[in-house]
Amino acid sequence: MTREDRRNAAVSETLGYILLFAIVTLSMGVIYAIGYPALQSNMDANIFESAEQNFIVLQSNVERVAFDQTPVKVLKVKLQSSSVSVGEDSFLTIAYGGGTPLLIQTGEIYFQKGNKILSYENGGVFKKYPPESTVMVSKPPIYTTMINNTNVTNIGLVSLNGKDQMSGKGIATITLQHNSSDIINISSAPTDVSVSVNSTHAPKWEEYLEEIGFSITNSTSSSVSAQKNDTMLILSRHVVDVDIS
Repeated sequence: MTREDRRNAAVSETLGYILLFAIVTLSMGVIYAIGYPALQSNMDANIFESAEQNFIVLQSNVERVAFDQTPVKVLKVKLQSSSVSVGEDSFLTIAYGGGTPLLIQTGEIYFQKGNKILSYENGGVFKKYPPESTVMVSKPPIYTTMINNTNVTNIGLVSLNGKDQMSGKGIATITLQHNSSDIINISSAPTDVSVSVNSTHAPKWEEYLEEIGFSITNSTSSSVSAQKNDTMLILSRHVVDVDIS
């Protein structure tokens, strides 16, 4: 082989390495550009699904603290670039027997991952997807039943006290502590009951109140009012202190 041939062979080998490196780099770039968003989306979906299961447990924990008067329950939630908060913005107004309406602050615990939100509010668990889709994952402790041919409405109001928030990639600890429980009313005769809910989940509250036999009298995107006539009313309020750390 001549010196010129050796030089040409060396150039060809170098060019081959460069082309091979370019192909490998381009392939990795394509895989990253296409595969990583899909992988990230799947990871986010798994995180949100895990949080949804946590909120079912949270609902059970609040019920035990509120209704069974268990002193304290603790729940840990993995954040992984999300946030969990408690606030006192949700309200419920109830009137019965022609008396003065009773305004109750119910509050809300919510978990947010991107534009998806989970919420615990007055005993119910809600899941919100963009742009305006909301699902009632678990029902609140408000129901009606027939006892000895008499309609009975049982409303258990859960008030959450607290204004904490935590975000990031760590673990949030939600501590629930029983504050008080009171029986507000047990009817001695059937009465007319009016309920108004101020909530970001008002449309789902409207569906649920209709489902259990209330007649809707007014509704907007942030509030719903409903009425049920001639029903025995059992009304209780349970206050739970919430700390997030």
